[in-house]
Amino acid sequence: MSKPITKSSVDKPLKPYPDFPLFPHSTGRWAKKIRGKLHYFGKWHNWQDALALYRKLAADLHAGRKPREETDGITLRDLVNHFLLAKKHLVDTGEIVQGTWDDYDVT
Repeated sequence: MSKPITKSSVDKPLKPYPDFPLFPHSTGRWAKKIRGKLHYFGKWHNWQDALALYRKLAADLHAGRKPREETDGITLRDLVNHFLLAKKHLVDTGEIVQGTWDDYDVT
């Protein structure tokens, strides 16, 4: 009888180069333990993308911060700045007074 194929019997790939910061996890992904927690960065077959993702997130993860999620939407900061700029144009055209804009800015 042949031995059934299990995750533990699958050959893990070698690191692409000696100082490669990630290790091949038995789930088929490159991983690294950071601050006591295991993080996954990509599939074995594409170590370049896994390394790029690790480098992108490493500073936040090593500092104990949750990395920011990339979104296609607008940030609250951008929204507020857009609002204030629109109100500043109203001050310039005389439609509202400077005091009203100052209240917006403080808020």
